[in-house]
Amino acid sequence: MPKLEKLPEPKNLATLKAEVQRRWGTIDLLDILKNSDFLTEFTSEFVSVATRENLPRDVLRKRLLLCLFALGTNMGIRQMAATGEHAEDEGALRRVRASYITRDNLRAAIVKVVNATFAARDPLWWGKAASTASDSKRFGSWDSNLMTQFHARYGSRAGS
Repeated sequence: MPKLEKLPEPKNLATLKAEVQRRWGTIDLLDILKNSDFLTEFTSEFVSVATRENLPRDVLRKRLLLCLFALGTNMGIRQMAATGEHAEDEGALRRVRASYITRDNLRAAIVKVVNATFAARDPLWWGKAASTASDSKRFGSWDSNLMTQFHARYGSRAGS
């Protein structure tokens, strides 16, 4: 199959990008994550697997958000600790990752965010359906990704 040539950019795309930039500016992904937690308190779903907790909730919340951002963007905890101005060291972030971020906790947090999204969604704009379609595209993923599981068809961990 021949390689397709690049299509020209639509005429209104540059105007649309400029208008979005003018109205809202640049939004940091970490700010979006923080605001999502502010609105839904999804970090309350992360409970420790240890027998006791000794970390103040505001410190835990900050470390959880940094860990989730590092894992969700594939930045990694080491890079998050090295590049941020958040005064959290790698060891503290790794302890939070090991003690609080489990598959069940992550799924409970996702359910909380999705339910809040559905509750806030205006049916006049989006309709009443709550379903989606998939093109069955397979995405490979790292073993440390908590949202994937072994798939017999592909013989590896994958998400689709």
